[in-house]
Amino acid sequence: MRTQIKPNRYVFHVSHPANRLRIQKLGLFKSGIKNGNIPIGVYAHNVKTLPNYDWYPFVLFGEVDKELVKLYNNEPLNAYDYWRIDTFAIDNKWFLDAAARGDFSLELGYDPGKMYIYTDSNISPNAIQLFRFQNDIHQEFRGVSGAFHIRNSGEFRTFK
Repeated sequence: MRTQIKPNRYVFHVSHPANRLRIQKLGLFKSGIKNGNIPIGVYAHNVKTLPNYDWYPFVLFGEVDKELVKLYNNEPLNAYDYWRIDTFAIDNKWFLDAAARGDFSLELGYDPGKMYIYTDSNISPNAIQLFRFQNDIHQEFRGVSGAFHIRNSGEFRTFK
């Protein structure tokens, strides 16, 4: 039995960068094999925190692309693409990912609740935006009145 939920406005789908051009052009397509508890869908993280090692695929040892991670100083979080999905821009139904919740709670040591979700519909490229971990940007400038200002852009932000 599926449990429908109302997701946060923004949820994140993690993807290998080899999929980037296809996703930018066509959006996110449901995938998978209907296999018992794992329905076909587009999977996402329904949290308001930055990506961390509690997110799939990082939560499971051995699930990340080791060769890709080597290119990013052995930092898996920096190696992957994070697609922010605007759930207000689409009319998809969202469901709890019971399989991930059950499996990953053993790895995490806590119940992830509504963290892992999926939709059984594709997602238009108009409803997604690419984010990545990048180097911080630090800018110093003088304002119109001559005051000195500093602007910082965090390392997790939109990627162009």
